[in-house]
Amino acid sequence: MKDYLRELRVFTVVAEMGHFTRAAERLNLSQSVLSSAISRLEAMLGTRLFDRHTRQCRLTPAGLALLPDAHRLVNDWERLVAGARDFQGMGRGQLTVAAPSAQCAFLLPPLVREFSERHPGVKLSLRDVPEQQVHELVRNGSADLGIATETAVRSDLSATPFYADQYVAAVPATHPLATRRAVEWRHVAAFPVIGPLPENPVRQHLDARLAAAGIRLDYAHEVSLPWTMVGLAQAGLGVAVVTVALRPLTQWRQLVTRPVGRPAISRTLLLLRQPDRALSPQAAVFRDLVMGRKPAAAG
Repeated sequence: MKDYLRELRVFTVVAEMGHFTRAAERLNLSQSVLSSAISRLEAMLGTRLFDRHTRQCRLTPAGLALLPDAHRLVNDWERLVAGARDFQGMGRGQLTVAAPSAQCAFLLPPLVREFSERHPGVKLSLRDVPEQQVHELVRNGSADLGIATETAVRSDLSATPFYADQYVAAVPATHPLATRRAVEWRHVAAFPVIGPLPENPVRQHLDARLAAAGIRLDYAHEVSLPWTMVGLAQAGLGVAVVTVALRPLTQWRQLVTRPVGRPAISRTLLLLRQPDRALSPQAAVFRDLVMGRKPAAAG
């Protein structure tokens, strides 16, 4: 607290107690220190605030006029300090996390629940956006943290890998791939494929890895949302190439999922943040939750 705020607090306590000695005892100050604080305040304001008597003191008209504003300033400062400590101690605050819709729907909800149960005063907001927008939201400060797929493209953001997600083929139970115990990418390539749009980082990552192995998928349908992909697969319009994280969605649509190997390809999820900006206590706690999560089994 600035000196003048300390002196204002001394002034308010003396005014309340009406006695220098009792005020000094409440503030745990010597009487000389307390008297000096009042004298400095009076010198700064250029007016006498108390009429001093042997056993007590009374406010002057100037002191009476100052008292309401002094109370307000001292209380505002104490609330500000308490609020800052509360923020640091996770009593309140806000946190924004940006992630693709699939991660917002299946990966993050358990972590959001755990965070919110531990820190109910903190408002946590999820921004479910196309994957290619996650980087920009973190970069411009609209999101404290972001979830995105690792690609070969260099980024100016700090990126920490935390989860490897295997690709699976999702098909109706009557599809030929559903009867195979081991599915390879060459088997998937023999059927029409349902996948993300060409500009999607997950699609780009998969296509690049398959091209290196001399395999090219025949995309019959290219869509934005995973729910559309599994819906089209349920209708028998192709093989939906998704990841293990979407298993709850494929099960809901009563699709069979088969891990795809040869070559073995997985996508790595990254936790993104600005490299030159210290994480808030809220963001640091959520980061630790993300980094400590257990990966889902491929099955």
